[in-house]
Amino acid sequence: MQYVPAMKESFESFSGRLTRKVVIAVLVIMAIISVFVFFVATYAMLVFNKAHYSDIMGKTNDNMALLMSKVEVSAENIIDELAWHLDTPELVSSTMEYELNVNRHIYGCGIGFVPDYYPEQGRWYEPYALSGEEVIRARDIGSESHDYLNLEWYLKGYNSPEGVWSNPYLDEVGGGTVLCTYSRPVIDPEGRTAGVFGADMSLETLSSLIMETVKKENQESPFIGMVPKTEAFKVYCFIIGPGGEYIVHPEEERILKSTFYDFAPEKDADKYRKLGEAMNAGEKGEMTVFVDGVKSDVYFAPLLSSGWSMGVVVPMRRLMRPGFLFGYAIIFLLLLGLLIMSVISRRSIEKTSRPLIKLAESAREVATGHFDTELPLIKTNDEIRLLRDSFDNMQKSLSNYIDELTETTAQKASMESELGVARSIQMSMLPMTWPAFPDREELDIYASVAPAKAVGGDLYDFRMRDGKLFFCIGDVSGKGIPASLVMTVVNSMFRTLSASEDSPAAIVSSINSSLSSRNESMMFVTLFVGVLNLSNGLLLYSNAGHNAPVVISAGEPRMLDVDSNVAVGIMEDWEYSQQETVLAPGTVLFLYTDGLSEAARVDGSLFGDERILEHLSGRGEDAPVKSIIDHMTREVGQFVGDAEQSDDLTMMAIRLT
Repeated sequence: MQYVPAMKESFESFSGRLTRKVVIAVLVIMAIISVFVFFVATYAMLVFNKAHYSDIMGKTNDNMALLMSKVEVSAENIIDELAWHLDTPELVSSTMEYELNVNRHIYGCGIGFVPDYYPEQGRWYEPYALSGEEVIRARDIGSESHDYLNLEWYLKGYNSPEGVWSNPYLDEVGGGTVLCTYSRPVIDPEGRTAGVFGADMSLETLSSLIMETVKKENQESPFIGMVPKTEAFKVYCFIIGPGGEYIVHPEEERILKSTFYDFAPEKDADKYRKLGEAMNAGEKGEMTVFVDGVKSDVYFAPLLSSGWSMGVVVPMRRLMRPGFLFGYAIIFLLLLGLLIMSVISRRSIEKTSRPLIKLAESAREVATGHFDTELPLIKTNDEIRLLRDSFDNMQKSLSNYIDELTETTAQKASMESELGVARSIQMSMLPMTWPAFPDREELDIYASVAPAKAVGGDLYDFRMRDGKLFFCIGDVSGKGIPASLVMTVVNSMFRTLSASEDSPAAIVSSINSSLSSRNESMMFVTLFVGVLNLSNGLLLYSNAGHNAPVVISAGEPRMLDVDSNVAVGIMEDWEYSQQETVLAPGTVLFLYTDGLSEAARVDGSLFGDERILEHLSGRGEDAPVKSIIDHMTREVGQFVGDAEQSDDLTMMAIRLT
């Protein structure tokens, strides 16, 4: 059949048609991606900002709690001191003067004595010392006009043996400022209530601490430059009392004069009141309400046992602005990319569509490995065009193959790099600083770990608390990345539990319960946990299927008597036993994983427990425990020779001098 060319009116270039279709397709895809990315970006930024400001609230609350706790602790110490100096009024005054000089974080302190406790002083006797730059002197401010016996801080403190905070009040006699007082009864040596001691904290100090904390933490936000410095975007803190009255607020005219409920908006007033009720109830959380006409996120939490509640107000526009800006930036970049891609695609297609001199020359270029060679545009609809299309398909297939091969090679290199990073991260979680406790001359400790792969499942850890050394060593079943993940979990749980738990068996049981309840991979961990009292050498320990440690005393090694128990992660309800022994001064406790005892030669023979005891004989007398680890490392290395390491190897040695 003869080829009939198309009419001129219906002619449209191949490059134009292809470019239009590509641009339309990419435009649709980018539009979908842009909408999705915009919402994801704004939501992600919102979640990030919420977490950031929740963290600000937590840190501010912690700083406030720390300040109030310092006042409480100092007050308790002063009360104990005053109880032994009630012989004369002069001793009481001098004691308060001295203690206030030492505890400068207290604004002022005083003791209101019960009527006629000192007959010569009359019914009202209230020595009060005020902190300041000058020398502190106590003076009697009790009188008929200043009847402290009927003041809130005195009445609440008199009936609160455990101590209590008063509501804020204006102290016109003591210092003329707004204070809140921590008060508690003072009991004399005869068991009588001598009076009520009060330690004052200035609300100005409290407010300054809040503002400084919020300002500091807010400046650390990575999106601080995206938010205008106007009142509409301002973040601030406030504190309300049990009745909702403002104790701390940026607007001073509200403090002690207005309540939180006085500013309920017309819109969502019920939700605003629910926020106040939740704060007064001592709850902790987050709520979105209109505050002073601005829709805001309010993060709130109770403040110790004071009955107060703290809130951090963050306008929603401040939370949303970084997300919107980020989303708009992404859309702009996508549109810019579309424009650039359209221009490049148009030019590329036009160039590819131009007639070439010979199809054979292009084919030879492809055959020599130049897969990016542009093939000629064949306008005639015949066998040569079909051949050109076939070469085009072949060229694309070869290019895709090269791209896939390049990508596979890059992924392999990236995986090896990531394993190296994972190894560094894993090693950084283990104590690696030696000496570990340079201020503890009575203790010498050293440990080493050698994973069989890039990352391993062996672990060890130790920490010092209350004059006791908490330590552990363990071996996760299996090797590589799965074992390293379980190792990280166990290591973290040990550090968390040893911060408050003194019983090794309880620590092991808690780790076992946690692992067993979610051990879908059926991996288990042999674990040995010990607590060594440095003052008397008492060692409490619990073993979970781990190799028995070696005790080296006077150069003679022996295996420590341990209950085997089951490894953690197998039986959730297993009750782990706890044992104890006493380590005499100079005794070395050597712990290891089965990577030592089961180190194998090429012929399959194992290093074994007998060789461990043999090589530890005569060790541990005077040399640092590091030399024991180094010695065992050399010996096991010489034993296995050229054999590949089959298991992770971890060792730890402890000596109580």
